[in-house]
Amino acid sequence: MTDYIKILDNLVDISVNKFVIDREYSEFIDLLKVYINSKDYGSDIVHLIYNDAESILLDKYKNIINLDNHILNSKYLSDITFSSNDYALNTLLTLLPQIIYIHIIDMEDEFINTLKLIFENRIYICNDCNFCKVYRLEKIKR
Repeated sequence: MTDYIKILDNLVDISVNKFVIDREYSEFIDLLKVYINSKDYGSDIVHLIYNDAESILLDKYKNIINLDNHILNSKYLSDITFSSNDYALNTLLTLLPQIIYIHIIDMEDEFINTLKLIFENRIYICNDCNFCKVYRLEKIKR
């Protein structure tokens, strides 16, 4: 019986942790939505090329947008590492584009789903335009 209680206790801990994480994620998304909806558009169009869980941002003229990595200047984040997706989100929140075209070269994942939740009707998903074809060919060549 004690083994059963230990297993049950462990399952309850896992469930509570998942619930708390899901609630915090939802609150985070809601805060970001409030932020972007309270600001005016900063740019017209941004293209996000999403390939192998890495993000590349392009402006409406197809010029590369440097990712905003001011997170690195923080003094208290010594053991936290950031991905290109973190910088891409930070840059999108800075630019506040009216339209975001996401060109998915491989597949959607949690990052793309998060962007959809945050930017809602500003997001347009693309899988088969000239951008997508060029980046797929580039990937094959590697």
